Amino acid sequence: MNKPVLFDIGWNACINCGACVAVCPQPEPFISDFDTIAVNTVCDIACMVCEAICPVTTITHRDATAAEIEVAPLMQKNNAKSKI
Repeated sequence: MNKPVLFDIGWNACINCGACVAVCPQPEPFISDFDTIAVNTVCDIACMVCEAICPVTTITHRDATAAEIEVAPLMQKNNAKSKI
């Protein structure tokens, strides 16, 4: 199993092509307000396909801390409710 990660996007380089969203196996709420993969949200799948497919290589990641992993389910639940 991969370690959970958090993604970051270099917004000055992102061309909003949607490739990262198209290949992401996460459920739909794992999308940012800018139609990219979510940032500041723990990704427990951590397959890194989004990072690999980015044509401008502006998606990066870091390992999520234990505290971030612990609060992730609550944050994801709240984010899902706010999109309703």
